[in-house]
Amino acid sequence: MRQMIPLLCSAAMILATGGGANAQNASSFRDQPPGTPWAPAAVSPQMGCEALSRASFGEITQLIARHVAETGDVPAHCHVTGFIRPQIAFEVTLPDNWNKRLYMFGNGGYAGEDLAAPSRVATRNAALARGFMTVQQNTGHDARTYQLGDFADGNMDLLIDYASRAVHVTVATAKEMASRFYDKTAAYSYWDGCSTGGRQGLIAAQRYPADFDGIIAGAPVLNFTDTQVWGVWNARALQKAPISRAQLPVLAKAVMNQCDALDGASDGLITDPRQCKFDPRKDLPICAAGEGGDQCFTEAQAQALQTIADGVQIGGKTVFPGVPWGVEGLDPKGESGWNLWIVSQDGPSRQLAYGETFLQNMAMLPASGKNIDWKTFDFDAKYPQIKAIRQILDATDPDLSAFATRGGRMITYFGWADPALNPMMGVNYYEAVRKTMGKEKTEDFYRLFMVPGMNHCRMGYGPDTFDALTPLMNWVERGTPPQQILASQMDGSKIVRERPLCPYPQMAKYRGSGDLNQAQSFECASP
Repeated sequence: MRQMIPLLCSAAMILATGGGANAQNASSFRDQPPGTPWAPAAVSPQMGCEALSRASFGEITQLIARHVAETGDVPAHCHVTGFIRPQIAFEVTLPDNWNKRLYMFGNGGYAGEDLAAPSRVATRNAALARGFMTVQQNTGHDARTYQLGDFADGNMDLLIDYASRAVHVTVATAKEMASRFYDKTAAYSYWDGCSTGGRQGLIAAQRYPADFDGIIAGAPVLNFTDTQVWGVWNARALQKAPISRAQLPVLAKAVMNQCDALDGASDGLITDPRQCKFDPRKDLPICAAGEGGDQCFTEAQAQALQTIADGVQIGGKTVFPGVPWGVEGLDPKGESGWNLWIVSQDGPSRQLAYGETFLQNMAMLPASGKNIDWKTFDFDAKYPQIKAIRQILDATDPDLSAFATRGGRMITYFGWADPALNPMMGVNYYEAVRKTMGKEKTEDFYRLFMVPGMNHCRMGYGPDTFDALTPLMNWVERGTPPQQILASQMDGSKIVRERPLCPYPQMAKYRGSGDLNQAQSFECASP
């Protein structure tokens, strides 16, 4: 990959797994401390842990089981690792006191994560502490061996494992393992993922509706194909008129000044960016090249910004939406959401890195794309040829009737300020499901929550800390659908702002009085 060698040498693993720990929201279980009604129900093992090492489970090629004593908040458990043909690495932990619930969490980016990475261990231990059996896998390849999407070059087995099979066969194996170990089956099975993990959740609902009773699909890259084309499209726009990192605060402040109050509250959040009619050619300070420094934009830069906002155009038709206004917003440290993802001063942006590896390894199946140069890629001629990968990798089927009929429940969420994935994917997919299945039927099993100011899965300039898992469990096990989810913006351990997240199409509206940082000053209402 000619353009990416310097970056890959230093940051391949970070990019491959979705920018590090941010590929998981990390707020699950926030409203579910140990000792709550979700705590263990005293289901104990009916066989020794080490005996699992000698058991036979389908396509497993290696299995290691060892008992781990209680340490701190992590209860005693049986720790199982192994491989499923051809290269799926997995981990299952079975607590000595099991609450009869299975918790499986997802992956990020091009995946291939080290299952013992600190962020993944923290997620696993949070579930274990509450009595859950936990499951994870690496999607069938190791990012320390492959660079980004290189694992898919000519290897359909690894590509299909990454797309869908790895999650499916791993959870099936874990359920069988629990059945033998406890002599009882899981009462409830839950999926929790963001980014690629969100796509994995939707794939499960669409293709394997019996795998999970409850699914959290955060910021799902459900239209994976067009997302990667979009990343190259944006890079090409900025190739013609590069924008510096120092200009991003000027852009962010101009957008916020014009669009903040449209939702009825001047609070530094854009509740619905679709209301923002920002025109960079009119609403930014324009100057000639070489004049004004970083405090203004040239005509060419303003046009590049408009191209990015307009979305991917093929043959004069928009095939993928543009970057919403507000994504460029500044977090509490003054960093723009565009930084690194869309604008990068050192090597390709993350969007470009993902997009280029997609074009070269996946887009042209069954042909190779290794000779594709993103700088000269002919969108109008080549885009229609991108077909086979869509059926393998995309999670765009709006017919969720099989999942709904068997009692499945799903929550998705998306940050309105997500710089990695287009939040309109979440909105458009939910609208497609409602059109296919009907509004009332959809709301009976599926709800979408849009999060103002949140970047990719978390962080950003708005409330990004919330527990979607506990409301999902209440819905699955008690029949209580979530009417809203409380989100907090944190400064260390201190809450600085709270806001209710509302089921789409509702949004949080200011009541007209009260503290803008308090959730009770807002109500969920139709737009």
